Amino acid sequence: MGDRTGDGVAQGARGMPWLVRIRSQDTRAVVGSGVLLGGDTVLTCAHVLPDRTSPVLVEFPEIEGAAGSTATVADGGWFPRRGEDRADLALLRVHRPPPGGHSAPLLRAAMRDMRVEMCGYADSVRHARGAALAATVSLPFGERVQLNVAPEHLPRRGFSGGPVLDMGDPPGVLGITVTASAESGGIAPLTMAHMIPVETVLNYLPRLNRHVQGPPGVEPSVLRGGPPARLDEPDYAERLAAWLSDRGREARSPVYVTEVRPGSGRDRTLRRALTLADRELSADAPAAGSTDPGSTVPPVGSLDLAVDVRGAAPEKAAVRIAERMNLRESGPARALERLRGLRTPLTVALLGVDECADPARLLELCGEFAERGCRLLLVFHRTGTRIGRQAEEDLALRHRTGALAGRLEALDARLRDLARARARLSGVDYPGPAVTRLHMDLAWLRHAHRTGADLDRSRLPGALEELRHRTDRAERAVEAAWEAAERGYGRRAELRGELRAYRRLAVQHGRIEDVALDREYRAAHDALHAGPFEAESAARAVTGYTAAVRRALGWPPEAGGSGADGAGTGGTGADGPEAGAREAEGERR
Repeated sequence: MGDRTGDGVAQGARGMPWLVRIRSQDTRAVVGSGVLLGGDTVLTCAHVLPDRTSPVLVEFPEIEGAAGSTATVADGGWFPRRGEDRADLALLRVHRPPPGGHSAPLLRAAMRDMRVEMCGYADSVRHARGAALAATVSLPFGERVQLNVAPEHLPRRGFSGGPVLDMGDPPGVLGITVTASAESGGIAPLTMAHMIPVETVLNYLPRLNRHVQGPPGVEPSVLRGGPPARLDEPDYAERLAAWLSDRGREARSPVYVTEVRPGSGRDRTLRRALTLADRELSADAPAAGSTDPGSTVPPVGSLDLAVDVRGAAPEKAAVRIAERMNLRESGPARALERLRGLRTPLTVALLGVDECADPARLLELCGEFAERGCRLLLVFHRTGTRIGRQAEEDLALRHRTGALAGRLEALDARLRDLARARARLSGVDYPGPAVTRLHMDLAWLRHAHRTGADLDRSRLPGALEELRHRTDRAERAVEAAWEAAERGYGRRAELRGELRAYRRLAVQHGRIEDVALDREYRAAHDALHAGPFEAESAARAVTGYTAAVRRALGWPPEAGGSGADGAGTGGTGADGPEAGAREAEGERR
């Protein structure tokens, strides 16, 4: 909102006139947020409303001069919460629509690991124009998707129904926020944040399709006549469901290769799995979720994209993945360039691999997709034409090497911050050389994999597994070093606060020109500000100064160590150790 920094309270929502605030008509308290569609309807969460029939007050803070209006649930627009993770949607009819016919741009996209913003209103946000809070899309939970939010950016009650935005310009609405709160001292801080994606919204409100941008996750040609009505091959369905459920785990191969003859029972079973795994299509086969064995039903949202590549150029797959990741690139060359610079943690099904215009080129692209994090379901239509076992294992190895490369990139970012901490604090370990060796060994394994040089190919999986274990150890070492750095920063902030408190005490008692005191103060100040901080020597220097101040004032030595408590300074107040601890974050920069 506003400048869209994602850092907290925004200064208005320029370019988002469709953002609305919802108040209780009885108490005028903020109960939720929402998005305006078609100028006269509002999409929000059902739980923000008192019931199906009671009106609420809808306000339009982002439209200059627009008056608020009462609103009630539209016909066919009420889907109250079902359990913890289903439904909870409402479509409101605005009785007096604002001028301009504004409508939010709803957007289909695969969002895993995407940086987003939650926008909304709450009584606890003391700004008339609302707030924009940073988040990262995390794990799917049925119809919901979890949002990881920094503690300082937790939204308050009233954000439910507000848009979750991509970082585009202009922004697109990926879904709406669902907040879960726990009462605490009269305030309801968020304990979790989830979103309902646009594709799930369409399950309940297909009439909103005219407001949606972006292609569907499963191409219409993949289904060839619609979802199947029965389960033909339960064993095959179980294997597909298990693979689709396995996102993020090490035990199962990230590449699944299968032969499926069009029109066969296996083909119908495959289409059933793709239907149930897709957010938008899962509502088309409701009976499967309740009557078929649970082991044959993949999680909703476990499939990000299904592409029919029969007769198509291999680059079609790259374009569709780029579209699905909301990269807004339609040209094959540009789409590939963008994908090569990004992690691509999607689960993608490619159907008709053997009937692609250039199957060998498609498989090479699949290797690139695997290295960037894609899990691949490769479907061959002609019997006996599937790729060999070795090629399948090679794709899985490329996925594993790509996953390790991503972990090492994350370690590099942590090490850059750790290097700064090491320059400020003594006694902080720096595992940089070990991580450098991991990079070198991974590069060597990739070279051996591509060329077959210097290493028996049968030894590659074992070598890669050993490298994964070393990466585990490096991650633990970096985390331990960061914990030591956090303790050092905290101790330094505490001592700085104590030094300031006693310095102020000396000034208040006219001891600012005391040469002996000044010498002690300079020694303590240098120990805390000049060169790397060493906790024990700095503590001795601060103790020396606080003891000198107490002697100069004729006070007895402080029992249990130095500190300003009881010394006539108001205790550990605004300038005491607690204040120093609050400033620790700023002192790290």
